[in-house]
Amino acid sequence: MKPRWRLVVGLGLLTLMIGMVPVVGAQQNVILQLAVPQFMLETFTDEVLAPFEQQYGVQVQVVDGGTQTFFPTSAASDVTAHLEAIADYVSAADVVVATNDTVTVEATRAGYYLDLMPLANGDATLNVDDFYPALYQSFQWDRGLWALPISTSLNTLTYDQAAFDALGLAYPDPRWTLDDLAYAARQLTERDPSGTVTVPGLLVSNADGVALLMRSLLGQGFYDMNALPEAPMLATPQLEALLTSWQEMVDEGIVTVGFQEGANDLPMTIGTGFFGGGGPNNQQDTRVNAILPGGHAELDTQGVAVSKGTLYPELAYDLAKFLTSSPEATNNPFGLRPARVSMLGIQSSDTNNVPGGGFRFRNLNAATDALLDEALPTGLGSSEMRFSAYVAQAIQSMSSDGLDATTALQDAEANAVANLQTAADTGANTVITVAAPEMPVVLTAGEIALNFGYSSLFRLGGLPNEDQWQALIDEFVANDPQVGEINMDAGGDPRISGQDDAALYDCFILPTNSVSDMDLTTILNLDPYLNSDPNFDPNDMVSGVLAQVQQDNKTWALPLTLSPQVMEYDPQAFARAGVPEPLGGWTVDEFVNALEALKVYPEDPTPFAPQDSGTSLLMLIAAYGGTPLDYRTNPPTANFTDPATVDAIRQVLDLAKAGYIAYDSQQGGGFVVILGGGGSDIAPIRTQSFGGRGQGFGRGGGGGGGTATTTSDDYLITTYPTGLQYNAVSYSMYTAYISASAENPDACYRWISTIAQNSTVIGGMPAQRSAINDPTLLANEGQATVDAYLEFDRLLGDPNTITLVSLTTGASPSSFVLNLWLNQVFDDYVLNNGDLDADLAQAQIYADGYLECVAALPPVDVASNDPRAGFQQIAECATKVDPNFTSLIGFGGGGGGGG
Repeated sequence: MKPRWRLVVGLGLLTLMIGMVPVVGAQQNVILQLAVPQFMLETFTDEVLAPFEQQYGVQVQVVDGGTQTFFPTSAASDVTAHLEAIADYVSAADVVVATNDTVTVEATRAGYYLDLMPLANGDATLNVDDFYPALYQSFQWDRGLWALPISTSLNTLTYDQAAFDALGLAYPDPRWTLDDLAYAARQLTERDPSGTVTVPGLLVSNADGVALLMRSLLGQGFYDMNALPEAPMLATPQLEALLTSWQEMVDEGIVTVGFQEGANDLPMTIGTGFFGGGGPNNQQDTRVNAILPGGHAELDTQGVAVSKGTLYPELAYDLAKFLTSSPEATNNPFGLRPARVSMLGIQSSDTNNVPGGGFRFRNLNAATDALLDEALPTGLGSSEMRFSAYVAQAIQSMSSDGLDATTALQDAEANAVANLQTAADTGANTVITVAAPEMPVVLTAGEIALNFGYSSLFRLGGLPNEDQWQALIDEFVANDPQVGEINMDAGGDPRISGQDDAALYDCFILPTNSVSDMDLTTILNLDPYLNSDPNFDPNDMVSGVLAQVQQDNKTWALPLTLSPQVMEYDPQAFARAGVPEPLGGWTVDEFVNALEALKVYPEDPTPFAPQDSGTSLLMLIAAYGGTPLDYRTNPPTANFTDPATVDAIRQVLDLAKAGYIAYDSQQGGGFVVILGGGGSDIAPIRTQSFGGRGQGFGRGGGGGGGTATTTSDDYLITTYPTGLQYNAVSYSMYTAYISASAENPDACYRWISTIAQNSTVIGGMPAQRSAINDPTLLANEGQATVDAYLEFDRLLGDPNTITLVSLTTGASPSSFVLNLWLNQVFDDYVLNNGDLDADLAQAQIYADGYLECVAALPPVDVASNDPRAGFQQIAECATKVDPNFTSLIGFGGGGGGGG
């Protein structure tokens, strides 16, 4: 029997594949495992870990920790589920990347983590004084040290300076009391003529945010420091008084708890995102972060912990310590400041060539640095936020059950005590054992291994159908005459360039068509393989997709699946409104008739809530006969002032202004502004793009095209409305490539063609008609889905159909820039009642000058492997014609980064 495949994670193939490096004094055959959440795999690469391996003579195997274990169920709500998730996490590896959510007092009481205090106290090289004190103490309680910190972010109060200035109010101050906060919120609250609150003065995202505010105001922890182990102490007169006053503020309507659309337009918020005072790319943003009333901010700390089940506690501790001084680890996407003072200002080596040189989910600028300097000395780490989840539970009980503060806190404290006892009992009956590391497969004579990379746009959930991939690879390896092993790297980053993948793998899959952006010398022309393949028929390909991957009359990629942009609708809402369902598709007039019938009264939900970044508007504009950006030319033609286009734009945007379409502002934080009420979760019509995670239209995903099919939440699928002159479609496409450096390209072609014939492992609409008509697909997906795929194929072949593109569907950055000016026009007209004709005329001037400048640029050297070079050139052209261009782009963390 041939060996099974191995799933390898990370941006490159792991060190276990290249063997041990002999080192004097090496730990014989030791493999340490490091569990990393799936979305942080690009941080912990071979290059990052190599110095540790060389120093200690061990191998470090990175384990995909997924995401569910990284964000486990709160112990306050379900302690059993919480402990099960943490047990799974610490059983996966010797060392685990940790946060406030994974290293909890319940988990340490259960004995799931190794206490690092003895090792740290005996380590003269640790240099405890190099850590910010509050961060080093973040994971310390019960006289133990449960993780070493590597970095931190902040949770603070965010306020709008402009709103405060308009009322002459003093800005929030750390010395504020709850009464001071209430006064400001009361002044900032807006009411209608009847006295009903329309805009609260303060929004807190959830009860955890309220608990954070209470902890800051209380000035002490929610625990009894005189007890050992430290016990929860919630039912105190001081906290009862604070919660009572808070509930009075909620009842008055001046504060609200729970995230809502447009939250970041409110005057004060807690827990809705971290903003950097506008940032260098958005000077119009007047939101500012501030220390919470009471003088504290929460330290959202990232760290590294050691599993109690490790067989190598000293080596595992050494690895954790090593990572606290790793520039790549301390510059991870979630951190704003390294935990070590000595690491401040030391940037990562950017070995991944990711645009931006260190992507972050949070904004970082001078204002952020100043706030960090202010917040760190008094910051509240995990140790000081212990039992806050139970305070949040009390807050929820007061709101939902009408309990008074005393009763709610007593109940929450009793729950905390019971959960700690459950944790201790569970730990007494649980032995944590770290799973054995995967060992290299030994190939027999004549066998080869393929290094195969798979990048996906949907990375946060990991590889959701690993069993399907394993079955396909097992079958291929068992039947192929040459391939004995496939090393599949499913942690590929879609932000890195295709030629990077070509250097890493023999063959690889990208979630977009990247042919136009790649150095074609790094990949192989597939025509010789396609022409000699008796199973390949170019006429079997879905309309137009093969031409999409051809350049210079050569085929550079194999199309695998499409992810069409479609509409979903609620058939029950349609029935209640007496609206015919668009079972055979619909025209734009029928679509508008449905909107008007679905929203009769102002309080009715907004009928159509797009869930994309503007493509829906362009598709509707096309149905009205307008082509503001005509993608039938390359570069696209800007027709902003064409009379037919202006009329089409006005008709669509007037639907948004009238409350029939939920409008997604393209400026600032990107939160949906609902005009007329209702979010996408309750809107009768919404949008979706399917495919790419092992889900097709009919498998919890719905269908596309004229024939409707059911999604997992009872919504049905249909195409976008068609017009008299144009139809519009948009889709992304998964494509497969063979590296020019592949030693066995024939084997690579056999493998990627096998994937094409079994495209359900990727999901979405197969790129081959024969796969659409395959009885297996019919059995799995149903007739409605097959009909949907065929209808989309028909639309793609219709000469009146315009295919819209974006950065995720193959558009070049140069064409993306044109969208930014168009989005600015849309925003001004819908949100500010701007002059549409004047704005479009100005945008046309920008577009004409920009396209002229871009046309004169020298060709980008794609072989340079620097994806920033080309963007820098086009950004200079955009800024040349529009000096305010940088305020339109969200790259580089500007303006409204939100964690």
